[in-house]
Amino acid sequence: MAVVLIKAVFFFQICLIFANLTAPSPEDADCGLNFTSSPYKPSGECIAIDQEIIHEWDSFPTTRCCQNALNFFTQALAKQAIQQGNLFLHKDQWGRCASGSFEHQPSVSIDKCGLNSLYQQSSQCSTLSLTSILQDHNFKDVRDNCSSFTSSNFDHACKDCTSAIKSARDHFLHQFNANDNETERAICIVAVVISVTTTKLNDPSLIDDFFRCLPGLNTLDKSSEDYIKIKYSLAKALVAIVLAIFVMMMAIFLVKYVTRNARAGRKLLLSKPKMFASCPGLYTFSKAEIENAINNIDEKKFLGRGSAGKVFKGVLPSGQVVAIKQIYRSNTSDSFSRELENLSRVRHPNLVCLFGCCIENGEQYLVYEYCCAGNLAQHLLRKERVLSWEQRVKILRDCALALRYLHSYIDGFIVHRDIKLTNILLTEDLEAKLSDFGLAKMLGMEESKVFTDVRGTIGYMDPEYMSNAKLTCASDVYSFGIVALQVLSGQKVIELDLDARDQLTRKAKDVSMGKRELKEFEDPQLKGEVNSVDFESILQIAVLCVAKSSKGRPTIEVVVEEMEKVLKNTLSDKKAAEQSALPVLKRSHSVGHVIPV
Repeated sequence: MAVVLIKAVFFFQICLIFANLTAPSPEDADCGLNFTSSPYKPSGECIAIDQEIIHEWDSFPTTRCCQNALNFFTQALAKQAIQQGNLFLHKDQWGRCASGSFEHQPSVSIDKCGLNSLYQQSSQCSTLSLTSILQDHNFKDVRDNCSSFTSSNFDHACKDCTSAIKSARDHFLHQFNANDNETERAICIVAVVISVTTTKLNDPSLIDDFFRCLPGLNTLDKSSEDYIKIKYSLAKALVAIVLAIFVMMMAIFLVKYVTRNARAGRKLLLSKPKMFASCPGLYTFSKAEIENAINNIDEKKFLGRGSAGKVFKGVLPSGQVVAIKQIYRSNTSDSFSRELENLSRVRHPNLVCLFGCCIENGEQYLVYEYCCAGNLAQHLLRKERVLSWEQRVKILRDCALALRYLHSYIDGFIVHRDIKLTNILLTEDLEAKLSDFGLAKMLGMEESKVFTDVRGTIGYMDPEYMSNAKLTCASDVYSFGIVALQVLSGQKVIELDLDARDQLTRKAKDVSMGKRELKEFEDPQLKGEVNSVDFESILQIAVLCVAKSSKGRPTIEVVVEEMEKVLKNTLSDKKAAEQSALPVLKRSHSVGHVIPV
């Protein structure tokens, strides 16, 4: 009787919890989709005032704020397609999914992002079943081209994949005689992407690569005001020639003017608040907005300090939590302008996003996305926070991906110059994000090296760069190698202490050459729960990274390829272990007891 009473009280408490939930959102609405394994990830793009219009997947006219929403629903629809066979939900079910905004980002919803028509019977493509697409002969090209995203040729593989997806969409449009129907165009491409996703759900690494590739389908919106249609007549041809000559003359004049006033222009940049037209998505905050954001929370506001300034936690009026760096008035370095120039032009999942800045009355602030789990040093060097082997491998892989993006940036190589544990921030899901671009340097496309002033953190600095001031991408590779050795061993490289660094690298080289046991280098906090083969693979690549000469170091592409292999092995081992550890359960005749066999 007591057992029955306890269960009744427990059931009543559960009912009270559900009764107090907030209004339904796409993540909790009863719409028939499972969002547990792939939760929605908010995007910092949503706080920009002037939202750039894009055609998501070459179909949906929306803003960059809604990019993650379409990825989120596509994965959920793929899971239900495997179970039900239909690619889309019925209209009433989809309506329940559209009944609210996302809990952590109210500015995003199905309605606001223009995804209302993604339900069965809304078009001919929406009636397609998963089986009919998978068995279509045109889908074979999509499956083949979207099944391999090796690190050495990601761009080439991604281009082939997106081209195959568009070809499959055009095939179905032709089949339905709907080439000019925009609704059919949008739903057909979603149907193809959902079908591809169903073939990759069991491979987390491949599904991540696939969705990182999909922005290649996006196209910018072109309104009638953005361009002029010119008829092929003699009169307008002459006008065009005259205009071209005028533009060339103006361009020459502007080049001379900008060159002559470059220094004056830079001083103006640092003294006057403005919207930076060359930095899409960057917003200029007023000092009042900064102060309100910092004072908008009751908890601890101060997060830490560095050589350039202090960092505070803040909350914007939209509810977005941010990190705000206040630059010291006494700071004479150009770290503020470097962060603006570098972070405002780059966007990558493993780089901290710069939302905006404030330059007012001699005060300078930078506003970033907030990483609630702190930095890698806090997790790695404190006994109460032990990172698992899988988490360490993924963090190293994410850092390598960020560096590959910087070192292959389209406008020129970006060298970070300050890779270290405290500059690797972690999100709630322990996703690594590279931060602090105050020392970053861009090399021109025609430059492979540049001689510059030596800056960085001594324990992580490339010895070759310290001796000859020759900066190359290999300097970042060296710093990454030191970080990798710390992640493997749990040993700290004390800043300004070269002996500690040298002891760490010597020990790693001895182990890699078989002079010492592998166990001697393993972090004791891991308690042996590592794959020794993968551990040795990372150790070997890290030892190559910390070679004294840059000529002996691997490129970041090689590092990424090795880290991807290790992560794939780690995830496979985890999956195999989970499957083998599943106990066969047998219910006893006694109520409330389960006996493992």
